[in-house]
Amino acid sequence: MLYVLLGVAAAAAIVAAVQVFIICLNIKKMSYDSKPFVRDNPAAHLRFLFIGDSTAVGTGAKNNTQSVAGYFGQDFPEADIHNNSYNGRKLNQLVEEFPQEVYAPYDLVVVQIGGNDIMKFTSFKDIDRDITTVIADAKKIGRHVVILHSGNVGAAPVFIWPFDWIMTERARTVRRIYMKKARENGVLYVDLFAERSNDLFLKDIPKYYCLDHLHPSGDGYRWWYQRIRATLNSAGVVLQ
Repeated sequence: MLYVLLGVAAAAAIVAAVQVFIICLNIKKMSYDSKPFVRDNPAAHLRFLFIGDSTAVGTGAKNNTQSVAGYFGQDFPEADIHNNSYNGRKLNQLVEEFPQEVYAPYDLVVVQIGGNDIMKFTSFKDIDRDITTVIADAKKIGRHVVILHSGNVGAAPVFIWPFDWIMTERARTVRRIYMKKARENGVLYVDLFAERSNDLFLKDIPKYYCLDHLHPSGDGYRWWYQRIRATLNSAGVVLQ
């Protein structure tokens, strides 16, 4: 029995080492120094805030105009756009850093965060608590609030078995938490989750993923943007 346990432990260590190697190899393929898309126009009648992690920065896109915020900027060329985002941010950090005072309410606050909490094994209890706080803070400064995380993280090609399965299961649970909190607090949840068999990104990996096979490409973020706009339209939210 001892030998069996030692064998299982050794196999698990090898798989974990392979996973770490793949992640490190992919990270070296690209730069992570992207700057968030912003536009300073204090006289604008529309004001947007994007806040969150690397997905709100647009990491993985060729340039920040291909981020979610950048696509909003293209469709709303006169809007005042603020972006409070950086790579690696987790929910507990956003709770501590969320802006409490603004000179005027935002017409739309888009909260893009949760992927790091999924991948770094933040407890579901803490995720539940922190997203509740973030929603409350966002509602104080925004007329409309949208929340989203990184969909089915486990489907990202960077993950091998069993980590792909583990990340998918964690993403499912976080999805349920976000959906419940959005419903309870009167904000909009943008559902990016798809099972592997229906995942658009996996049908054309070079198109929808960037070189690290974790972050979306510019085309991937365009799809995210379209999902956000569709969610807003379905809720009858008109930005004008």
